[in-house]
Amino acid sequence: MKKVIIIGGGVAGFTAGTYLQYNGYETIILEKNAVAGGACIGWERSGCYIDGCIHWLTGVKKGTELNKIWLDTGALNEDTEMFYQDDLMHMYFKDKSLTIWKDLQKLEAELIAFAPEDTKEIKNFVKLVRKFQKINPPAFKPTDLMNLWDLLKIAFTMGGQYYWVVKTSKISCKDYAKRFKNPHIRELIGDFMAPHFNLMSMLYMLGHISADDGGIPVGGSLDMVKRMEERYVSLGGTIRKAVSVTDIIINDNKAEGVVLKNGEKLMADWIISTTPVEHCLNDLLGGKYPDKQFDMRIKNQKDYPIYTFTTAILKCPNRIGNKELSVKLVTDKPITIDREYNQLAYRNYVYDNTLKGSDDFCVVQATIHSDDDMYFWWKQRKEDGTYKQEKKRVADELLAIAKDIHKDVADQIEVIDVVTPCTYERYLNSRHGAFQGFVHTKRGRSLMHSGRIKGLKNFLISGQYTIQSGGLPPATMSGRFAAQRICHDDKKKFIDISKK
Repeated sequence: MKKVIIIGGGVAGFTAGTYLQYNGYETIILEKNAVAGGACIGWERSGCYIDGCIHWLTGVKKGTELNKIWLDTGALNEDTEMFYQDDLMHMYFKDKSLTIWKDLQKLEAELIAFAPEDTKEIKNFVKLVRKFQKINPPAFKPTDLMNLWDLLKIAFTMGGQYYWVVKTSKISCKDYAKRFKNPHIRELIGDFMAPHFNLMSMLYMLGHISADDGGIPVGGSLDMVKRMEERYVSLGGTIRKAVSVTDIIINDNKAEGVVLKNGEKLMADWIISTTPVEHCLNDLLGGKYPDKQFDMRIKNQKDYPIYTFTTAILKCPNRIGNKELSVKLVTDKPITIDREYNQLAYRNYVYDNTLKGSDDFCVVQATIHSDDDMYFWWKQRKEDGTYKQEKKRVADELLAIAKDIHKDVADQIEVIDVVTPCTYERYLNSRHGAFQGFVHTKRGRSLMHSGRIKGLKNFLISGQYTIQSGGLPPATMSGRFAAQRICHDDKKKFIDISKK
C-alpha cells in the first residue's frame, strides 16, 4: 500500500486524505496547530464561540458536483441544517439605507425604489446575477485529466455562460459601478466586495446565494471541519496535530518524505502540501523549485493582491437578536490603520442558537476589509513594539461605533478578541496574512494550477491558492484533484465515493 503525507489539516487536506483513503492509500495528515481546520476554524473567548470563516458556502444545493464533494468528505451530510439569509446585507449611508435581498425580485424592486434614475442599469445588473445562478466550476475532475468527451460536455452545457465569466472578469466592481447615476448605488456596488475584486466575483456570489446554493451550515466552521476529520479518520486516516513540517526530503528531484521541527523524519511515496503557496515554495522547498504561475503572482502585488482584514470580536447581550445580521455602514469618523477607512461591516451571529454563549450572549464581528497594505502596517507595529497598543485603539473605536448603533445595551457590549492580518499569518503561514488566495482582479489572469512543480516528482501543491481567489469550494476541489492526479500517475482507477 502506497503512503501519502499531507501537510495541512484543513479542508483541502481532509478532502485529499478522504479520497486517497477510499482509493486504497495509506495517508497521514500533519497539522501545525493543536486544532485542525486551517482557515476553516472557530475558537472560544469569554465563554463565546467565535466563527473564523464561513459567511456563506456554495455547493449546498443537492445534485451539484460541489455538493457531492461536501457529502463525500463529511463536510455536509443529509442531516446538516442550513441557514439561508434572506436579507444579505443592510447598507447604511450617512443619510439613507437599503437592503440587499436574496430574492432577486425584491432586490430589483428595492434598488429601483431607491434610485429610479438607474432603473435600466439596475435591471441589467439583476439579469447578470441571474446568468450566474447556473454557472458552476467543473468540480468533478481537473482539466488536465479531462478527455475530449469531458471537455465537449462542458462546452455544450456551459459554453455560453462562461462567456459572461470571461467578460465580467475583466471589469472591476468600481469600474462597473460608474454606470450608475446614483452616488449611493455606485458606492454600494463599487465596495460590495473586498478591495480589488472583479465584477465576476460579486455576480457569482449573488447568483449562487439567490439560487439557494449559498447557505451557512448551522454549528459553524469548526463543526464542519470536525465532520470532515471524523469522516477521514473513519476511513483509516491518521492525523498528527501540533507538528510543524520544516523541510521536504528530496533525492534526485523526487520528494520522499518530510522533516518535522523536532528533527523527526517521515517517509512516503507522495507528498501533498496544502499550505499557502509562498510558504511551500520558499520555506518547505527552500526556493529551489520556481514556478512561473505562482512566482508571477507573488511578485506582482498590484494585479494579484491578497484579501485580509482587521476584526474586533464583540460580546453582546442576546437582546440585539432582533437587529440586522449583516450591516455595512459609512461612518462620519474614519478609523485609521494603514489609511482611513470609513466603511465598516458588522456581522451578528445570533442566528445560530447552537453556538456556545447563545443563551445569554451573541457574538458580533466588527470588520474592516483591506489588502496587503494593511498587513504591512500591522507588521510594522509588531516591529516597533506598538502592536498591542494599536490593537486596543482600533478595537475601542469599532466598539464605540457598535455602542452607538445599540445604545440601549451599550454598557453591556465588550471586546473579547481582536484579529489582524498578523493573526492569520501566524496561524496559517499565509502570504501577508491572507484569508483566501490571490484576489481575482480585472487585470489578473485566471488560475487553475495543476499542483505539479516542474522538476520535482511525487510532490503536489493543493489548497485554495491553486484556484483563483480561493475559498472553501476551491480548497475542497483542489484536494479532490490532488487525489485524482496521484491515482492517475500511479495508473490506478480513481474510485468516486458518491458514484459507488
